Amino acid sequence: MLQTYGKSDVTYDWYAGNSGIVGRSGKFIAAHAAHAGLMMFWAGAFGLFELARYDATIPMGAQKAIVLPHLAGIGIGGIENGVITELYGVVVICTLHLIFSAVLGAGGLLHSNKFAGDLGDYPENSKPQKFDFEWDDPDKLTFILGHHLIFLGLGAIMFVEWARIHGIYDPAIGSKRQVVYNLDIAAIWNHQFDFLKIDSLEDVMGDTLS
Repeated sequence: MLQTYGKSDVTYDWYAGNSGIVGRSGKFIAAHAAHAGLMMFWAGAFGLFELARYDATIPMGAQKAIVLPHLAGIGIGGIENGVITELYGVVVICTLHLIFSAVLGAGGLLHSNKFAGDLGDYPENSKPQKFDFEWDDPDKLTFILGHHLIFLGLGAIMFVEWARIHGIYDPAIGSKRQVVYNLDIAAIWNHQFDFLKIDSLEDVMGDTLS
């Protein structure tokens, strides 16, 4: 986190987070797009790496896998009793991660090499100008944060709908199943205080505790 505490001549060491892109909104976007691309590349590549070495005769927990258990947890791979039965879904997800990582990487290179380092240098009301921001501009920062929260919220809704339509892995029965939830706001609100008592997927998705 960058903070000047009212001082305009504050300097930061090279390792201090976003210090290298202070006042350079274009480089800020480039760095974050490239970083997201690297993360997606790792997820896709490591998922395929684990899949190439996956042994269905050995419990997944004993194979020191990282990506495959996460995919299995959301019901990808036709998981049954801790064993992946459908490799196609895993391959598709990992491949899509690799494709999207290339897109994000290209975006990072584009913003780094073609666009101005500071989007504020573009003419007023131009498209790049709309994405310019300053760290001491609370309105613009709130606007950006708000959009992040909106997309995170949409992602959470998509996950809940995925669990309802496609199903996710339930360790209690050792297989994937659909999760039937309700929208009892009172029950959902109460779970923030008794979350340690939750012992089923329905409880997590908002059903009342039995």
